[in-house]
Amino acid sequence: MEQKTRSGFSLYVNNSEDVQYAIILREKKKRYRQILIIILALVLVLTFLAYRYRTYRKMSSVKKISTEMSDSVQSFAYKNGTICYDEDGISMLDSKGNTEWSKTFSVRSPISSYCGDYIVVASKNGNDVKLLDQDGNMKNLSVSYPILDVEVAEQGVVALLLQSDQGNYIELYEAADEKLVSIKTTPTQNGYPVDIDLSSDGEDLAVSYLVVDGIETKSRVAFYNFGTEGKEKQDRLIAGFDFKDTVIPKVNYLGDSRLCAVGDNKLVLFKTGRRPSKKKEIDLSESIQSIAVNENYIAAIMENKGKSEEQYEAKVFNKSGREIMSHGFSSDFTKVALGDKELLLIGSYHCSIFNFAGHEMFQHDFDKRILGISPTGKARRYLVSYEDGMEIVSLR
Repeated sequence: MEQKTRSGFSLYVNNSEDVQYAIILREKKKRYRQILIIILALVLVLTFLAYRYRTYRKMSSVKKISTEMSDSVQSFAYKNGTICYDEDGISMLDSKGNTEWSKTFSVRSPISSYCGDYIVVASKNGNDVKLLDQDGNMKNLSVSYPILDVEVAEQGVVALLLQSDQGNYIELYEAADEKLVSIKTTPTQNGYPVDIDLSSDGEDLAVSYLVVDGIETKSRVAFYNFGTEGKEKQDRLIAGFDFKDTVIPKVNYLGDSRLCAVGDNKLVLFKTGRRPSKKKEIDLSESIQSIAVNENYIAAIMENKGKSEEQYEAKVFNKSGREIMSHGFSSDFTKVALGDKELLLIGSYHCSIFNFAGHEMFQHDFDKRILGISPTGKARRYLVSYEDGMEIVSLR
C-alpha cells in the first residue's frame, strides 16, 4: 500500500498486490467457515445417529443388594437415586446402590406418590398414611375412612380419596398435620370416583368419575381449585367434562398447565388453571393395555390386531399431544415405565428398552424372575428387583 502526501493530507492508495491479497484472504475465511459448518453438521448428524441406533449389548452388575423381596415391592426414580418400598418399609438408594436412608413401618397394600421433596405412602383400603421428605424424616397420619387413592404436592400437601358408606370424601392435609379441606361426594350427584391427581403446587385437583344415569354410563373429569378461584364455588368445583364413549381410569397432571385423562380407547388433554378447557382428543384404534405417564410424556401400549405381525404397539406422546414414537413389538410384558426419553417394557423374565426414536437400545432375558426394573438418577443405570434381592446394573 502506497502513501501519497498532498496539501497536508495523507492519501492511501491500494496497489494491485494488496487488493489481490485481500481477495485471497477473504476467500480463505469463507472456505474455513464453510468447512466449519460442514463439520458441525456432520457432528450433529453423527450424534443423532448414535442416539437413534446405539445398541447396548451387555448388562454389568454395579452392586448386589441381598434382601428378601415380596411381590408387592415397588420402586421408582427419585432425585439422584431410587425409592423402594413394600408393606414393611421404605428406603432410598443412591445411583451406586448405597442406602441413603431407610424407614420401617407396617402398611398393608401400600400405594404411593411423590412430588418435589416429598413421598407419600398409604394403605389401600386402610387408614394409615406416611409422609417422608428427601432426608427420610417421616410423619404419620391416620384417617377415619378407607383410603382409595393418595397424592402429594411439592410443599407436602397430601390429598386423599376416601370411601364411606354414605359416599366418598376428598380431603387435603397440610404436611400430614392439619386438615385443610374436606369435600363429600355422592354417586347420585357426582358419580363414583375412580382416580385423582394433585397439581404440584397443591392448588388444583382433578378427579375422574364414573357416572351411572339409568342404564347409561359415562365418564366425568372434574376440576377442583383450593385457591382464590375455587373459593366462591360450591365444593370448590370449577369445571367438569363428560365423555359418553370411554371409561377414564386415570388422570395425570403434566406439569401445572396440562392434564392428561386416559380413557380405554383415547387420550384427552386439558389446559388447566383458572378456567380448565379441553385442548385435544387423541383417538386410539385399539383399547389401551397399559399406560405410563410422567411430567412430560405419555406412553400407551395397545394390542395390534390385524395390522402387522407384531402383537403390541407402543405409542409415546408429548404433553401437547404430538406423537413422537410408534413401534410394534411382540415380547410379553407385565409393567411399563418411562425413563429419561426411554420406554421400559418389563416382563417376568425379560426386559426391553426403547428410545423415543423407536429403536430397541437393549433387550435381555433373565435367568430368574424379576419383580420390577426402575431407572436411577444416572443414565443407563437401573435397579432390578428379584425375589431374593436387588441389583444395580449398568448398560454397556
